[in-house]
Order: sequence, then structure tokens, then C-alpha cells
Amino acid sequence: MAGPRRNRSADVQVDDVPKKHRKLSDDDAADDAEDLAEEAEVAEEEVEEEEEEEDPIELLKAQGVSEDVAKRMLEKADGDLDAAVMLIVEHQELEKEEKDLAKVMEESLQEAEAESQKRRNHDEERKRSAPAEFFQGCSFLEHLGKDVAAALFSSDAKEDVIAILDLERKCRQWYRARGGDVADYFSRIAVKAVANVEYEGKKGGDESGEQGNIKASSMETVHSLLVAHLSDLQDAVLSFPANSIPAIFAPIDVESKIETVDLT
Repeated sequence: MAGPRRNRSADVQVDDVPKKHRKLSDDDAADDAEDLAEEAEVAEEEVEEEEEEEDPIELLKAQGVSEDVAKRMLEKADGDLDAAVMLIVEHQELEKEEKDLAKVMEESLQEAEAESQKRRNHDEERKRSAPAEFFQGCSFLEHLGKDVAAALFSSDAKEDVIAILDLERKCRQWYRARGGDVADYFSRIAVKAVANVEYEGKKGGDESGEQGNIKASSMETVHSLLVAHLSDLQDAVLSFPANSIPAIFAPIDVESKIETVDLT
């Protein structure tokens, strides 16, 4: 008795597939792999194109560059992004150097101003602590004489005397072309002041010929006269146009008078 019949189709092995069919399958796999490679290449090209098409200004701004600088540097570089980056680096270095230089200059100016203020403070202190030494060479001081100058510096007139001396020094600097006339004017003020000084008597008796102490009452008169002259000087100098010589320094009659100011 014959056994059961087997389904031959179910037992077909791969080796039984015709070679031409197997070759066709291998070709399809190769084609698929080639297609995948092409697709990847196309995708990469698209990414590159997208990167190339990205706005260069935005790229530079993303690096912390201001839009204004980015535009200017791209314009200088004719749109070349790499060249623009180099220009930006140079610009930043130059900007840093300028800031460093400005900082150094500011510090130098501050130091110079501090030193200048220090000198001004020192001069102001010397004006009051040693006015005869500080204003040495001023016509007004020379024509006062040591005794009268010392008396004025130790009286209520001290600040006004210093103000006159200070103004003489400034006027001789401002009006160098008329320095002689300026000096003459201040010397005349001193002569008038001395003419109003009165003494108590003579030291050591009449035979010594030395003058005694200056009367306090006469110092008040001298102070009043100096205040009047100082007021006229300040009005003439401060109200006169710059770079012009006030008429007050024109040669005048030595005997000309000025009203005194009542300080009481």
C-alpha cells in the first residue's frame, strides 16, 4: 500500500529557486541601497543650501555683533562672510584699544586735576599764612612798605588786602601788553593808603627819628580806601570785554581821588 503523498510545493528550498530569479532579487537590494544613498546625498545638499541661504547678518548677530556693525562690515567685505568676520575682529580690537586709551587719558586727567587742586589749596593756604612772601614782587605790596603791610595783614583789612594783591597778579597776567600801566595803578593805590597812615609818636624820643605804632583809627581809614579801590577794580575788570584792557589802567593823575567807604 502506497504511503501518503507529500505536498511538493511546500518542500521547495531556496536552492530550488531559479538562479535568474535570485539574481533579480539581489539587483533590487542594490538598487534600494543606491536609492537610499542618493536620497541622503540630496538631503545633505538641501541642508547645505539652507545654511548657505541663511542671512549672514543674522549669523553675525548670533555671535554677539550688533546689526549696525554687521551691515557695515559685510558692505566693506562685499558680502563675503569670512572677510566680514575678519573685519569685525579687527574692529573689536581697535575698539578695545581706543577704550583702553580713553581710560588711561581719563585717569591722567583726573591725576592732573587732583594735583592742580592740591597746588591751588596750597597757594590759598600760603596767601593767608605768609602773604608777604607769597605776593613778593607785587607793586602794591612793595609801595605799602613792611610796616604798613604788616599792620594791614594783622588787621580786619587782611582779606581785602589779599584780594587786591591777588587781582594785581591776575591783571598783570591778563594784560601783559600794559603790564607797566597795571603796576603803576596798583602802586598808586598803595601810595594813597600810606599817605593816610598816622602814627602814635616816635620810638625812643624825638631824637631817634623812628616812627611809633600806627594808630588804629588811621588803619580804619586806610581799609575803607582799599575797599573802595577794590570795588572799582572788580567792576572794571569783570565787566570789561575779554582780551581788552580796561580803561581804569590808563595813565591817570596821581592826585586823583576816590571816595572812601564807611565800614562802620
